[in-house]
Amino acid sequence: MSKLSYLHTNQTAPSHYGTLNDAIKRNAETLSNTEAFIYRSGDGHRQCITFSDLYEKARCVAQYLVTSGVQRQDKIGLFGPNTIPRIVAEFGILLAGAVVLHLNIDVKNAKDCADVLEKAKCRIIFADPGVHDDFLPTIRSLENREDATDNRRQFIFLRQSYSTSINHTLINDIQIAYDASIVLPEVCPEDDAVIFTTSGSTGNPKMVVHSHFAFTVAIESFNDKKFKAKKTFNSRPLGWLGGSQAFATIMGSTQVFTDSNLDITRNGIKTVWKIIAEENVEEAMFMPYCLFDLIAEQDNIEDDGFRLESIATGGQIVDRLCYQVIGRFCKTLTVGYGSTEAMAISGVVSNSDDFDTGDVGKLFPGVEAKIVDENGQVVPIGEEGEIQIRSCFLMKRYHADEAMTDKAYTKDRPSWFRIEDIGLITPAGHLIVRGRVKENISRGGRKLLPGVVDDVVKQMEGINLVATVAVPDERLYEEVCVCYVAKDGVDLSPSDVQRYCTDNFSKVESADGMGSMPKYFVKLDNFPLLFTGKIDKQTLKRQAADILNISAR
Repeated sequence: MSKLSYLHTNQTAPSHYGTLNDAIKRNAETLSNTEAFIYRSGDGHRQCITFSDLYEKARCVAQYLVTSGVQRQDKIGLFGPNTIPRIVAEFGILLAGAVVLHLNIDVKNAKDCADVLEKAKCRIIFADPGVHDDFLPTIRSLENREDATDNRRQFIFLRQSYSTSINHTLINDIQIAYDASIVLPEVCPEDDAVIFTTSGSTGNPKMVVHSHFAFTVAIESFNDKKFKAKKTFNSRPLGWLGGSQAFATIMGSTQVFTDSNLDITRNGIKTVWKIIAEENVEEAMFMPYCLFDLIAEQDNIEDDGFRLESIATGGQIVDRLCYQVIGRFCKTLTVGYGSTEAMAISGVVSNSDDFDTGDVGKLFPGVEAKIVDENGQVVPIGEEGEIQIRSCFLMKRYHADEAMTDKAYTKDRPSWFRIEDIGLITPAGHLIVRGRVKENISRGGRKLLPGVVDDVVKQMEGINLVATVAVPDERLYEEVCVCYVAKDGVDLSPSDVQRYCTDNFSKVESADGMGSMPKYFVKLDNFPLLFTGKIDKQTLKRQAADILNISAR
């Protein structure tokens, strides 16, 4: 093995040169009467759709779009919570040869997606007004914005609205109107398939474009394992890569899902587990905070002997605590590593807690990785640096932003993608992730990784959640602030956490006399979350600064 930090895992099988549309049609033929997607609500309601029914309804939607003037590779917006009609709409957009533009809107006036819609020249939007028309203010705002051709946008509602103030078509009316005379366009593997908008944690949303081929190859690579679940659970937003319907579609598996808000609260995890057990799910995808909730609530969840074959998690650095789900809730835990731009990168499967924090295992087939220093030079094995990735299922580009695309890739040919994570490669060939490049805290010229502080504070008795962030400092530029949530019923003051850190961080033995010892400690009842379920670090930073009465620079 080379002494330099480089890894490459060969593909175990030739790449399948196909499209998501091919998979949709194949499933309709070979799994005709099998349940494709099952929606379960918190009150016990169950709604399902078979592969053949899904294809037939989506084909009608596609025909409607084509007769409405939609051209191959046009962008069609899709907005709303997790529902089966949303999946029908996504399939319909793809079968029409168009591109699915997932809209993640966090403000009622939709300012955060105005630039996205303008860049995409999007004139048709599938939108969900919500059970009680909760999203109508947002939809009205979108309706009042004209597209790039000065035409008012057309809305197709994913559920019936109580309002008559918006001119719209209902998906229920078009998903049953099949016309054999309408021919749908052919789609090529290299065609754009989906545009994901990033969470916006580092600024304005980026529009990440993936092709049909990238999805096909990435998911087949990710699923290259002996155990292939026939029924999975995933409650992540359908508009997020980790919650995409493409996984179930390519794998031909049944997917059980819920509204993403159900598992946000600790009490919700009990309902989620009940659903999983009732549906006899084999594999579930959970964010790490859900694993924390399962562990915290295990005494309040009836142990009837049901165990998942596997739980998959990721999205942030996973520590040893998460592995406590093994045995009680699942047989194995899979920690995956990827990003919206890079899709699947690596993963590790374990049936014990014998692992290192941040260990994301070995690369998936077809992936290359290297660790470089600040000058772009590959570092020796075991040394930390910036992770760079190469594979055939990286994003095609950031839509309508050539400068940002160029910045994300190196000048090499073929280029490497800068994933903006810090990590290292072990002698055993495992990739270890330490933290984000942009999350580094710059204190007096020293770059501190928040994850290093988190790993220490997490060990303190009574701590439930912890996230270390930077707050402004006039002298040192930034200071280290520990934000934490105590376990229920535990009275843990900031001074308690400070004393614990004083006992566990050394200033004297550090090179700069400061080390990683935090200066500030902020107690919160809960953390702000992004739509993906990850901690919203930018909001948390602002909250911490406000509580500490520290003015922004």
